[in-house]
Parts: sequence; C-alpha cells; structure tokens
Amino acid sequence: MLARARTEKHRLAVVVFGLINFESYFKGREAAERRRQSDRRLYPHLETTYKYFVSFHPDYRRNLIRLASMVNEELRRMVADLNRELEETENIQLRYSHALATADLSRAELLHPIDGWHASAAGHNVLAEAAFNELGPSLKFLGIK
Repeated sequence: MLARARTEKHRLAVVVFGLINFESYFKGREAAERRRQSDRRLYPHLETTYKYFVSFHPDYRRNLIRLASMVNEELRRMVADLNRELEETENIQLRYSHALATADLSRAELLHPIDGWHASAAGHNVLAEAAFNELGPSLKFLGIK
C-alpha cells in the first residue's frame, strides 16, 4: 500500500486504529450476563459467542485483554517503523490511534440486545465518535476543514 502511495502526487492520510478496549468491553459483557441471569429473555444468544470465540469465555478474558494490548503495542511500533521509512515522503501521513483502545464500552446497553457480543447502535456510536474525534490531524493534513 505504501509503495503505491509513494507513486501518487496527492496527499494521502492513513490512520491505523488499535483494537477495541476489551477490558471495558468485558465489563459491559459481564453486566449483560448479570442481566440475563435475572431475566432469561434478555440476550437470547449470549452464550452463542463462546461457540465462536472461546477466548470470550470468562476464564480466558484476562489473556485476551493482554493479547489485545500486545497487538496494539505492536501496531504502534509498526506505524513508528513505517514512519521512519516515510521521512522523506511529504505527501503521506501515517498515524496510529489508540481511540478505539481507550473507548469506554463498559455499559451493557452498548452491546447488542440479542447476542451481547456485537455493538448495539449506541455502542457503534461510541466507537464512531472515538474514531471520528481522531481524524482532525489527518483532515488538516489533507487540507479538509
């Protein structure tokens, strides 16, 4: 991608977003699990998640949180390394953003009411707002107000 971008004359901005904040996500998930214990009609497909993502099981969450943190740190390092390669390239801006990695997803209402796994509309709004708020430097670089 960067090789192709180097051949372009126009400006190009790329933002690499880290993985979501799994620690706060699992707090929201735990709240959804408590709600389901009180009322089995809520989150009817909550347990289905474990069939597809064993790492979402409570026993493995700590390790998934650690893994996501490690992945985010490696993404940040990779962006820094690539930026060193791009020092002489004035038309490309490459940035790492931790916006999704710090977004607060700790409320059950941010998870979908059917599976408690995917983001609800409100959850999507939280993630979209976090991502959008990070676009300022890129938009400025591109000359977009």
